Amino acid sequence: MRKKISIVIWVVAICAVLAAAYILYSKNQPLIIEPPSQQTESTSQSDQNTNPQAPDFTLKDMDGNDVKLSDYKGKIVILNFWAVWCKYCKVEMPDFNELNKELQKENEVVILAVNSQESVDTVKEYLTSSNIDLKVLLDSDGSVTQKYGISGFPTTFFINKDGTLYTYISGMTDKKTLTQVISEIKSKDTQE
Repeated sequence: MRKKISIVIWVVAICAVLAAAYILYSKNQPLIIEPPSQQTESTSQSDQNTNPQAPDFTLKDMDGNDVKLSDYKGKIVILNFWAVWCKYCKVEMPDFNELNKELQKENEVVILAVNSQESVDTVKEYLTSSNIDLKVLLDSDGSVTQKYGISGFPTTFFINKDGTLYTYISGMTDKKTLTQVISEIKSKDTQE
């Protein structure tokens, strides 16, 4: 009887270790959803823009000013949904901050960091202590987060200059991946 109990305990322990390893591995890998496939020559001009329009919204920034997504039409928008309590959000935030400083020189791409359902004081304290200088928008009631179908943090959307969705990353990302997707969007724009 003791031998059976010992075997069961070992099996449960091994399963728990494997499950924990899988969770840790999957949480640390960025998941990129590929953009829509290239259009064929036979596709009509009206069918070429099949990407859905990004849902528009108006949120307050950290200074209490209204910021509307559609005001950035004509620019590539990186829309990052995050929260202070989210470990992986805080890991990727310095990459967003560093990339933002580089992108501000070009004025072609804007990063909007949408904080979901946290107080201004909590967000401000984190930004100050971490020396993060991003355009942060406050989704205090979670309505925009819900509108975009966010089920986990962080989640990052890439929006074309015409306001359509290009792709998104569910989970943590890094500067290299962000730069790669921006380059893809820019090259797509020059082909059109």
